[in-house]
Amino acid sequence: RILDWLSHYAAFSAVLVTLIFASVFAPAFFSSGNIRAVLIQTSILGIVVLGQTVALIGRGLDMSVAAVMTFAAVLVAQSAASGNVLLLLAQLVVLTAAVGIANGLLVTWRRVPPFVATFALLIVVDGARLAYTRGQSAGSAPEWLRAVGTGSVLGIPPPFLIWLVLLGLLFVALKATTWGRWLYAVGSNREAARHAGVPVNAVVASTFLMTAAMATIAGVLLSGYVGYVDNTLGANYNLNSMAAAIIGGVAFSGGRGGAVGSAMGALLLIILVNLLVVMGLDLFW
Repeated sequence: RILDWLSHYAAFSAVLVTLIFASVFAPAFFSSGNIRAVLIQTSILGIVVLGQTVALIGRGLDMSVAAVMTFAAVLVAQSAASGNVLLLLAQLVVLTAAVGIANGLLVTWRRVPPFVATFALLIVVDGARLAYTRGQSAGSAPEWLRAVGTGSVLGIPPPFLIWLVLLGLLFVALKATTWGRWLYAVGSNREAARHAGVPVNAVVASTFLMTAAMATIAGVLLSGYVGYVDNTLGANYNLNSMAAAIIGGVAFSGGRGGAVGSAMGALLLIILVNLLVVMGLDLFW
């Protein structure tokens, strides 16, 4: 029974085992400053993973999330000089809608495979960002965003609270809404779902809007946490977000998985990388 439970909740079990290992071999991991860093980094990756989870459940994936994160961070840095928060919000909404709708139309209308469609958008968004910034680093995040990225609310980092709220909303959406049932049906058998009256194209398109929105939020929070923006910000989040979701039990073939398991997958990845730093090991491991 123990082995069956461990296999069913593999990501949670791995987190538990890793924490036990850390308590024996790297007690410095549990220092307050390090735990805070782990929570913030997990929150940023975890937000991207929420969108990636939805895409994977619907039998898709999104390779453009890293580019969206970096472009969102660039917009944040550009707004630091003007201080116009409303303009920033409008720009972020346009970025999210443009990328999400473009991915959705390519996959549903043009029947382009999700990997190809989203990788094309990765190139387009990266190119647009380079043209917008002329290849230069964008600068620093505004003070108010640094306060969000590095501050605390009753001792808890704000990015962690934001992640928990989004995680709770997605958990409810997947478990207790019609859209959630449609999503699992589309991921399990797209043709059967279509014959059952599910608006397959609309559901698939909504998954790409979700990934774009989560990537935008994560990019904003990442810029606030780091404090500056450059052309490498957001790198590696494409594969890491998919890896965390799959480690957390989301099926690459679609139709299976959930928000909580994906969250555990994100936590596991961040803990493992952090342990390498705490133990003084080479990061290439």
